[in-house]
Amino acid sequence: MFVPRIAPVSAIVLRALPWREKDRLLILFTKERGKVFALAQGSQIPQNRLAPATQTGIIATFWLAKAREFDRITDYRIERFLTRMRRDVFALAASSFVAELLELAMPMEMPDEEMFKEVLWFATKLEGDIQPVKWLVAAQIRLLWRLGWMPRLLACCICGEVIESEEVAFAPSVGGSLCGNCWSKKSLSDAQFFPYSVLQAIYSLWHQPLLMETLHMRFYLWHRALELLRNHWRYHLEVDLKSWRVWVQLNSLHLPISPLKPSQL
Repeated sequence: MFVPRIAPVSAIVLRALPWREKDRLLILFTKERGKVFALAQGSQIPQNRLAPATQTGIIATFWLAKAREFDRITDYRIERFLTRMRRDVFALAASSFVAELLELAMPMEMPDEEMFKEVLWFATKLEGDIQPVKWLVAAQIRLLWRLGWMPRLLACCICGEVIESEEVAFAPSVGGSLCGNCWSKKSLSDAQFFPYSVLQAIYSLWHQPLLMETLHMRFYLWHRALELLRNHWRYHLEVDLKSWRVWVQLNSLHLPISPLKPSQL
């Protein structure tokens, strides 16, 4: 079968890395090929014609030429320039978080058109007035579901019993939530307790991501939801995200003290 040497791809730029003296290496999430690396030659020079397309979050059509080491960008057409992340540091931190998850979790050269469509949908939704913390919770649980790593939230992952207690033990190593009976029989080093309302909110956003526009919960509980999801990602990826530390630093001055007991934090 004939494969053209230069082919267009629809993509979002996950990250741009300096490469050698004048180039940038882009990590692209594409509709046609999944995650790919692409070299933008000379794009560290401000006057270079490829430089405008090498910014994180750019949505564009790229023309990629097959090369020995990395595909080479020969041309591009910007489809959308996301502006909120360039004026709102919290939106930037949230989008960087999701970009890092995609970079780490998505295998190379494995296209997933539905995943690509959902990533673009979330990217455009962040351009509105949605609170970044709510957006980040919704985006993460949808990614976990699409990757096959969806945790069990409102029922025990061991016995299947529906959980309705005020506080719920959650352990990524066994797949999610545990009822009181199963929790008492297990000794799990990664288990933490979370308010039931946090698990309800995450579950609701999994089913209906648009609820991130209207779903209300106390501010610190949204960050507890992020902590739960962070623990689950860390178990599956076997690494902690650099963007998590940035997010925590940004929000440290805005978080009220949690009323949960120290033993549950």
